[in-house]
Amino acid sequence: MNRLIIRNKSGFTILEVLVAIFILAIGLLGVAALQTTAITGNTFSRDRTMGLQLAEEMVDRIRANAGNNPGIYNGLNTAACAGANPVLGDCTQWQARLLGTGLPGVFGNVVVNPNAPTPSTATVIVNVGWTNAPLTTLTTIIETWST
Repeated sequence: MNRLIIRNKSGFTILEVLVAIFILAIGLLGVAALQTTAITGNTFSRDRTMGLQLAEEMVDRIRANAGNNPGIYNGLNTAACAGANPVLGDCTQWQARLLGTGLPGVFGNVVVNPNAPTPSTATVIVNVGWTNAPLTTLTTIIETWST
């Protein structure tokens, strides 16, 4: 009589290896997609932060240079700087700073509502925007003072 000896052979079949490679590939594709999303989010956040810092810079310029009449900055637009100093100088310098960011189609403008919300104050709204991005808006209240 022939005796069959069945040995316990250990190892992986080709099918098991292919399934493991497929699962690993799906996981790596997920990690790659996550990395792309993270880079896009970081770029968006960096640009928004830069826009907010430039808006804060213009508010600081208005506080420092407007004296008791921040309304002279109303309508300031970096697309066409106009007016007299200090508005013209601040607009020109702000325009150069905006263009130096490298953001496509970047622009800035200022709206000032004098005597709002109370007398001797002004509400200042500074907008910074660029192509394919939501507008970054900074709104603050400045107290007017006499020189």
